[in-house]
Amino acid sequence: MKLQTQYSLRFLNTLAIDSIAECFVDANNISDVEESLQYAKQHNLTVKVLGGGSNVVMADQVSGLVLKYSADKCVVLAETDTSVRIKVDAGFNWHDFVLYTLEKGWYGLENLSYIPGLVGASPVQNIGAYGVEVKDFIVSVNGVYLNSSQSFSLNAKQCEFEYRESCFKQALNGQTLITSVEFELSKLANVKIGYAPLNNMAEEKGVPTPRQLSEWVIEVRKSKLPDPTELPNAGSFFKNPVISLAQFEKFKIKYPNVPNYPQEQLVKLPAGWLIDQLGLKGKAFGPVSVHKNQALVLINNGGTGADVVVAAAEIKRLVKEKYKIELEQEPRLFS
Repeated sequence: MKLQTQYSLRFLNTLAIDSIAECFVDANNISDVEESLQYAKQHNLTVKVLGGGSNVVMADQVSGLVLKYSADKCVVLAETDTSVRIKVDAGFNWHDFVLYTLEKGWYGLENLSYIPGLVGASPVQNIGAYGVEVKDFIVSVNGVYLNSSQSFSLNAKQCEFEYRESCFKQALNGQTLITSVEFELSKLANVKIGYAPLNNMAEEKGVPTPRQLSEWVIEVRKSKLPDPTELPNAGSFFKNPVISLAQFEKFKIKYPNVPNYPQEQLVKLPAGWLIDQLGLKGKAFGPVSVHKNQALVLINNGGTGADVVVAAAEIKRLVKEKYKIELEQEPRLFS
């Protein structure tokens, strides 16, 4: 275990917030994790887990011990003619992992291409895009409890997955370090092109292979989301709100052109559309601005975590004032 104090996290978060960790450990194996947790207990330090830094808003000073897990192996646990079960370390870059599965001929995750972050964050957020959620492929999530250092393995049902939610953001929030995720993927192609951008491309080019679909998703995401290495951002900053069917019927009378995605007795609305209709694209809130092309993205132009929080709060206030709909931000506060 290599422990560092007063460690800069500026290059470990995609908003490029200049944050300083009281203590920091980049753990490459379980032994490093165990040593880190023991050190934290001996010195009465709260342990805070940091993944790829693409879904956090950093405070100027982060107290306690910031623990990053970097192991990135993938092993096959079981295999048939039609499916494969794999165990993937939490430190594996998510997009690289998706490309790896496609190279191996393992399918299902292609719609989730080009999502930033690490494999370990995928169940926490129940990441999803273009009609696919990662929960549909997760068999189990493995890790350790931070307070006791005891290991755990939770199956998909125990993870309590919902839209952009899991038990790791609720009952177990801040209490675990995920070390690996087990997935079951198919060897049979079954591309999902229901979302408009992909469906339009399929009508023009024909039904894609999984690899082609991944390339389409990458193309669409690149056209909508700025590269954080060029414009510091945390991707889609707000969740798409879900309202009741009764609420939607009233909403649609006033806003007949609103895009919508029915889900049984609920309807999901695009948060980006709500923000865009307020004319906020390109608007600056101090050093933080709404991206000029994508209303869901906040760009940090040298601001602090507090500046990002203030900007997000103002956007949420304006949306609620206009539509009576409460937006919820995706990135968590890291302090």
